Amino acid sequence: MRVLLATLLAIAIPVSTLGQSVSRFYVGSLRPGPAAPISTCTLDPATGIISLIDTMSLLQGPGYLALAPATRSLYAVTQSNEVVALAIDTQGRLTIRNRQPVGAVNPCHLSVAPSGQAVFTTTYTGGTIAVFPLQSDGQLSPASQQLQLAGTGPHPTRQDRSHAHCVVASGESVFVTDLGADRIMNYRFQPTSATLVPNPGQAAFSGVAGAGPRHLVIHPNGRRAFLLNELSGTLVSLRISRHGVLSAVQTVSTLPVSFTQPNTAAAVRLHPNGQFVYVSNRGFDGITAFRIRAGGTLKQVDQQQQGIHMPRDFAIDPSGRFMLVGNMQTDELVVYAVNPRTGRLRFRRVQAGFARPTCLVFEPR
Repeated sequence: MRVLLATLLAIAIPVSTLGQSVSRFYVGSLRPGPAAPISTCTLDPATGIISLIDTMSLLQGPGYLALAPATRSLYAVTQSNEVVALAIDTQGRLTIRNRQPVGAVNPCHLSVAPSGQAVFTTTYTGGTIAVFPLQSDGQLSPASQQLQLAGTGPHPTRQDRSHAHCVVASGESVFVTDLGADRIMNYRFQPTSATLVPNPGQAAFSGVAGAGPRHLVIHPNGRRAFLLNELSGTLVSLRISRHGVLSAVQTVSTLPVSFTQPNTAAAVRLHPNGQFVYVSNRGFDGITAFRIRAGGTLKQVDQQQQGIHMPRDFAIDPSGRFMLVGNMQTDELVVYAVNPRTGRLRFRRVQAGFARPTCLVFEPR
């Protein structure tokens, strides 16, 4: 009788409740107007089905998001040229804690210091970097520093000046991609003054002229990074020395040899197991997957396009089993299953109802 009862219970309970809780994530939006949404959603780890939990529509273009789990805070840069601190309740609903001006035009990226002591922001049009100290409750203090970048590249319209596109922190190192000047600025974070100072071993890493560095991810081991160049559609594997100095290992194309149409590379993400790196391309409208081999070299293992249109951002859930791709122009999220052993992707479905999705961030487990 006990065996029969246990069998019936196992059949009745969904797989997602058997040690696999749903993954919660947030979707930023660049829908025009003063009330663009940040959507709180869940992903069922058994089925890959997305559920919309809540929508907060109080900000103008909250295009990029970053989490600080220790203080249950979400941060967003907005098209009203602000960085906003949001409190997350137990159900994932968002309320505004406070906001600060970024001091320049068109903020496009932000990240939280690994220590949780500050938020770093970049502005694309302004070409600036700003540091905002964080209070113990997650609120933003006024900027303690703002740096103006200066530089140009060979592209006549996209590289007429510096464009600070992405800021990524790892330990004490803070790296900022400058799309306009084909370089990665290399800083050290000083927590006592909440300021950035140039890395004495390397103030900047110089990339290929005209490549247009856009986004950067740091490997969990802290010794490797992967740089996506927007204008050339290339991915650069980088080595990080113990002093935070960057050096190139390999550069690979993220596009098919036969593809010759206009294209801008968009996002780069690591698989949670650290064995694969993925990139998205707009124009080609697809995701390209690479295995990270010994020594940091890359080997392409997959390329998928089904259901994908203008993929400005995408994310992989903490279990590593699903990838969600944001179709910015068609207001959709595309679900792919991920094989964590091979890195290959398998199309599952398209879910509509997400206004101009531009950033997807999962809560860590």
